[in-house]
Amino acid sequence: MCKELNLEYLSASQLLKWDELNKDSQNKKVNNILVTQNQLIIGLKNVIKNDQNYLLDGHYCLLNKANMIETIPFETFAQINPINLNIILGNIDEISKRLQDRDKKIYSVELLQKFQDHELLHAKQISKKLNINLNIGLFNDYSKIINSIHTKLAKP
Repeated sequence: MCKELNLEYLSASQLLKWDELNKDSQNKKVNNILVTQNQLIIGLKNVIKNDQNYLLDGHYCLLNKANMIETIPFETFAQINPINLNIILGNIDEISKRLQDRDKKIYSVELLQKFQDHELLHAKQISKKLNINLNIGLFNDYSKIINSIHTKLAKP
């Protein structure tokens, strides 16, 4: 997607230096969401160039240390100031398998479904509040997202 749209790919986890924030980099639970989001903003400010467009890969929600779903604060998105929002929805069974392969941990299908539902709801709320488009794609089908971003970038 980035190559096709001439976007620089940025990973939220890499920008906030997840492996430095968490002794166990496979543990995706967040101790303090505000701290991590402040670190993300600092990371963005350190790498963003005015003459480049970016795709920031991250989440709209995170799991806290109590394994509860928490939304990323609206202020984080306001500071990022995106031209649009994107979310890719996937098959929960496939997501579960990928997470198990990647993290060597088992997440319940119910938790993953609830997480995806919360992310979509929060993305819609942020989109409305920021008055920007939300592109919804499906795993392995990013065509709507690509077309929407291409149109947005083509406008002066």
